Amino acid sequence: MSKVIEGVPESISRDAYVALFASVGIDAKNTVELSFRPDGIYAMVFERSENGAMVIDAVEGCAVKNAIYIPVEDAK
Repeated sequence: MSKVIEGVPESISRDAYVALFASVGIDAKNTVELSFRPDGIYAMVFERSENGAMVIDAVEGCAVKNAIYIPVEDAK
């Protein structure tokens, strides 16, 4: 059971969830992990080919994942 914090919703809608990913240019269905930290947003996503197929590592035989970092910049 998680702690209840005033102002934090108990849940969000699927549309709001997908919109959160879209707001940073990431597709939720390709995302393994998403982390919001003070310095930026970190994500681990599955790599897709130009035709949308999941890329498989020929040696390991598993899906290729890419790390993404989107830094937070101060307003100019």
